[in-house]
This record gives sequence, C-alpha cells and structure tokens, in this order.
Amino acid sequence: MKAFLAAGLLLASALTVSAQQDPFAAGDPYESRFKQRSSFQIKFHTPQKGGEVHLSTKNPVHFEKDEYWEGTEDVVIEYQDVKITADAARYDFKTKIATLTGHVVIDQGPIRLSGTNGTFSIESKTGWLENATADLPPTYHVVAQRIDKVADATYKIQDGVFTACDMPDPEWSFTMGEASITLDDYARMKDVAFKAGPVPLLYTPYIIWPTKEDRATGMLVPGVGWSNRRGGYLGLSYYWVTGRPTDFTFQLDAFTDGTIGLGTEARWRPTDESAGIFQGYVARDQDATVCVTTVPFPTPNQGFCTAPDGRPGVYVFQPATRWKLRLDHVSDDLPFGFRGVLSVRQYSDQEFLQDFERNLTLASARQIVSRGFLTKNIGSDSLNIRFERTETFYSSTVIQERFPSVEFFRRTSPIGHSPFYLSLVSSLSGLYINRGRDLVGNELAKGSYGRFDVNPVLSFPFKEIPWLSLTLNGGGRFTGYTAKSDLGQTELTDETTTRSYAQGGASIVGPSFSRIYDASIGPWDKFKHVIEPRVDYNYVSDVRNPTEVPQFDEVDTVLGQNQVRYAIVNRLLARAAGGMAGSAEEIASFEIAQNYAFSQPQTFSTIPNPAFEHLGPVEATLRISSAGKYHLDGRLTYDVHDPQVTGTTLTAGANWGTDFFNVSWFANRPLPVQGVVLTPTDQLRFAGGVDLGQYFRVDTNVAWDVRNSLVQEDRSLLTYKGSCYTVFLEVRNLRLQPQPRRDFRLVVNLKDIGTLLDVNGSLDALFGQ
Repeated sequence: MKAFLAAGLLLASALTVSAQQDPFAAGDPYESRFKQRSSFQIKFHTPQKGGEVHLSTKNPVHFEKDEYWEGTEDVVIEYQDVKITADAARYDFKTKIATLTGHVVIDQGPIRLSGTNGTFSIESKTGWLENATADLPPTYHVVAQRIDKVADATYKIQDGVFTACDMPDPEWSFTMGEASITLDDYARMKDVAFKAGPVPLLYTPYIIWPTKEDRATGMLVPGVGWSNRRGGYLGLSYYWVTGRPTDFTFQLDAFTDGTIGLGTEARWRPTDESAGIFQGYVARDQDATVCVTTVPFPTPNQGFCTAPDGRPGVYVFQPATRWKLRLDHVSDDLPFGFRGVLSVRQYSDQEFLQDFERNLTLASARQIVSRGFLTKNIGSDSLNIRFERTETFYSSTVIQERFPSVEFFRRTSPIGHSPFYLSLVSSLSGLYINRGRDLVGNELAKGSYGRFDVNPVLSFPFKEIPWLSLTLNGGGRFTGYTAKSDLGQTELTDETTTRSYAQGGASIVGPSFSRIYDASIGPWDKFKHVIEPRVDYNYVSDVRNPTEVPQFDEVDTVLGQNQVRYAIVNRLLARAAGGMAGSAEEIASFEIAQNYAFSQPQTFSTIPNPAFEHLGPVEATLRISSAGKYHLDGRLTYDVHDPQVTGTTLTAGANWGTDFFNVSWFANRPLPVQGVVLTPTDQLRFAGGVDLGQYFRVDTNVAWDVRNSLVQEDRSLLTYKGSCYTVFLEVRNLRLQPQPRRDFRLVVNLKDIGTLLDVNGSLDALFGQ
C-alpha cells in the first residue's frame, strides 16, 4: 500500500517553488523548521510459505467438504499475515477465494483495507473492495469507490481521495479519477487534483510517478512556483543513476519573464568513508540586479552601490548571465591516515544571493568562503595542508587566498619524562590579498607573496603546593615575508622583510580559599565558595619596523607588549539534592580584574599615543547559569583615570519547555581622544519564542540601536499548526544595508508528507513600494 502515498507526494512536490531543496542553503535559525520530509515507511514481515486457513463465525455455517464454507455474523478468516473480518463470507476451497459482504476489514501487516463488499484470494493475496478505505501508517487514509489489489504489489484505484487528515472532512486531500500503482515501480494516475478543504487548487490530467524504494532513472516531480520579480515558475528535473556509487540530476527552470536556468547535480560515494556532491547552476536572468557605473546614472535605479573596481554606481535591473556552484567532498580513508575536506562556494556576483536564494540568512551574507584541507594527527602533533579563498563584501570587495598553507602544530605536551612542556605553531604559506579600492577610488594593497612562521613556546608548570599553581613559559616567534608593505597597507613591494620577537610569561593561581555550606536552596543541598587570586604576566618584545609587515590574518597582528593582569575570582559550586560526591556544578562566578602595562604597547602607528596610561580599566565579570535552564552574563569596564563606566555588556536567557528568550545589551561610553568626543552607543538584541495556545507559535529576533531609536533588523516567524498541516510565515526587515530590504517567506508543510509550498520575495516589490 506504500504506493497510495505516491500520489500525495507527487502533488505536494509539484507545488513547491523548486523541484529540489536548495543546495546552497546556509545556517539559519528557522531553516530546520521549514523543511519537512515524509516519514512514510512500511516494513513487512515475510510470512512462512504454506499454512492452514482458519475459518470461524458466530452463527452456524453452511459447509460442503472440499467445496465451500459459508458463515454469517462475526466471520473471521486468518491465513499467514492476513486477517479478514466481515458480516458474511463464502470461502471456496478449490479456488481459495473468499467472497465478503458487509463491514469487510482486511488486515495485512501494518495496512488495513475496509469496504462494504468484495473478494480476496487467500493464496495470491489479491482481490477488490467496493466503497473502500485504506489506512496506512502512520496516519494516511485512502477512500475510493473501488480498490483492486491485482498483484502482490500492484493496486488500482477508482475515484480515490488521499489525505493524512482526519476523515470524513479532511482539511487537505488529493483526488484521482483512476490510478494504477505498483510498489517499487511506477504510479500512473489520471485526473489528479489537490484540494484545500473542498476547494481545488491544482489539477493535472495525467502523471507518472516513480514508487521505487531504490534509486531509479527518470523524470522527477516538476516544481511550480511564483516570484514577484520573475513571475510564474516551472522547473523540470531528470534523475540519472549511473552506478551504485554515483548519480546525476539535470534541471531546467523557466520563468514567465523569459528567464531560463540550467542546473546539474552530481553525487558520489566511492567508499563508506568518503562522499561528495557537485552542484552548479547558470541562468540567463532577464531581471538581474546589476551595479552600473555609467555617468550620468540611469533613472530609475534601485539605489547606490560600489562596483568591484571601487567606483560608485547604482543598481539597475537588466538582462545578465549569472551562475553559482558548490563542491563538497569528505574523505576519511585517504592513504597514510590523512583526512581530506573540500568545500567550494562561488557566485557570479554578490547580488545573486539576494535575487535567487530563498534562505533569508544566506540572502544577506557578507562573506563567501571556500576552503580545503588535508590533515593528519599523530599523538600531540598535527600536520595540516590548507587551501582557502575568502571574499568579503565591504565598501569594496576584499579577496584573500591561501594557495596553500602547510601547517604543523604541537599541542602543549611534555618533553619526554622531563617537567617541561612544549607547544609549537608553524606554517609555510602562499598568500594573495586584494583589498579593492578606498572610498575615493585609489587601489589598495594587491599581490601575492610567501610567508614562513614558527612560534615555539616552552612551559614549566609547578603544582607541588596544593593551594598554589605556578606556570612559567618562554619562547619566541620568527616570521619571514617575500613582500613588504607600506605604512597604510596600500601597496606591496617585492622586497623581503622579517619579523621576530621574544615572548615570556608567568601565571599564578592561588592561594585558594574555600568554604562549604550545607543549605537547601532550590534544587541544591550543598554549596562551596572558592576565592582565588590570579596573576598573569605577558611579555612580547618590540617588533622592528612593524609597518612593513603585510597584514593578512592574526599571525601578523601580534606586536610588542609588557603587561600584567591581576584578578580576584569568586566561584560558587552547588550539588543537587541527593547527588553523588564530586557531582557539583559551577552555578556562579564573579571576577574583578585589571591590567597594568609597564610600557606602551607597540602599534602599527609610528606616532606614540599621548593618552596612554599604565593602569588599565577595572573589569568586572559576572556569570550565573544552571544546567541550561537559565543564564546571565555581565561585563562592566570602569576607567580609573576619568572615573566613569566605559562599557557594559549584559546577556540573559531562559528556557522552559519549547519556549525561550535571550536578551543582550551592549553599551559603549568611549572617552574623548585628543579632545575629540566620540559617540556613545547602546545596542539591544532580543531573541525569543513562545507557544500561543495549541495552534500558534511566535519566534522573533530583533537588533535595536537604542540610542538612535533604530531597529536595525527584525525577523519574525509565525507558525500555525493545524491538525494535519503547518503554515510558516516569516517576515524580515533589514535596515543595515545602503538599500534596506523587507522580505517574506511562506512555507506550507503537510503532515507526514513534507513541504507543499515554499515561496519568498520582497514585500516592497509585492506591494509596489
């Protein structure tokens, strides 16, 4: 009976915006709720061959040996995995066919067929029922004028209705005039329609749908949808199985505005520990968002933009060829114990994300990252060969590449049987940087160069005193470059340069003091309060000519410093009532700390900072949490020279059942710099979700600039959960870009079927704003 679901799956997929799930979807807080796959699965127990037919009835029977058996009232016929009940039945011993009348019910494994009358062959397990109903796990129902089981896995339906809703008035259903359905083969259906309640929404005169449990070559379900930019949409896909470990999918999309798209997907799994996927798509877009720099700027336009070469321009809609691709491969069984991972993302232009991607988080992405690596771990050592390309969208596009970087790491580990420990970070890299242009169009640093870096650190921990911990460390770093930068990082030259520094430090924790309290508060019955001072000293010698160092990543940013950080830490541990010894958890901590710099830290600027103070601000940090139920994190920075609070961060959250909230407040009160008064800021971020009764749920994310009374981004998801379907409506306002966006997404999922509809677009375009 698994084939009865095929008609439902066909039309559910036929109404989706795309025939396949978007292969380029990124992480999204709501995405996992939108996508729902069918949970339909039937597993039969194969009965033993042969066996006896058991016949019983409440009333006396008419029986002729080796000819027939007749029963009336509460008739039961059992054979292997089949059980039949009816008001009356006649069983022919020669043909092994039962003729059934009145309240007929046929149970076979997890499937139940019922009807007013029909026949059933006990041996071949075929037959027919009139005014029939089929109940399929987990919650599917088929009601038809007649259902014929013509073979072990083939069914014919006449005037049928399919649904996962409660009968007799389903909230949604599929109807079909005729259907011939064969399990693990194909379903051929005529006069198929989808209805919401009694209202028909979609009709097709004839459909062939594969019901194969294994992969099978053939046409996939067409995608039907709508876009407020490109109009109606039709997507056709062909699936080609080329072998057990490989297959291909080819896609053709057509929009009513003339936009045509072609796509392909290739998947492979050569071994149990390696697999990959390639997906590519190219479209001749008749309504592409293009940044043009022609002066004077054309009107009308869609707002200002910056071209890849740094020149100012405006967005216009015009025809353009656009593309995207994705390549992912993972191999955990490479020779010599290596593991390999490859992840490539490429787009023809940044605006492709906004114009085509349905995922709202991906549509506002400001960075595209492609990377690959080979890695091998041997004890505490790791060898990594890394390739990487990062494209970041600022006022102009910034491109950074590693091609490749060979890295060797050693985690802090003992040297033989000595009391000393060694850690090592080292790399040999080929790097490329293109910072684009500045605001006036001048080209910034661009070029390729090599970099060698090695950073060994030797440490000696001393823990002979129980209440005191002391760790000493020392080492150095050497970095060589085949290129040299200028002061403003605007130009790279072919001259070589080096950077080197020595480093050392000490860390002291203790002496620690603690006290245990026996007190029943909430779920806890015992507490432990620990007070411990901490002192961390860090020294890095000055770097010669720091302005010559090309800036690529965190390796290049370390400069001279000589400072100490001292702190008092209070920790509160609690043990749950009835808990075992040693099962305490830290439920709160409070730390007060301050830095003291013995000399002014080195910077990339050649001009000393006249406002430098040896004594840094006081920092207070408070953390409260309990087993994921609630948390509170607060941080406060207080300047001791110009007494005032300069920064505050407060984050709090709680979870109860499926409901939750998280709120964060970021406040900055900067001190004047050389007489220039800087603008204070207050940022508030909120995320929460709550069930509103049995049917509705609301989730929201808000980023609010409190000081300027500006909601920078708000995103809300309204969920309605019916008895056999779920509707999602997401609305997002994004005001951080030069051209603000208001987007929506509407998704309809059918119970145990999957996604029926997935449409998104611009609210401004939808309402003509």
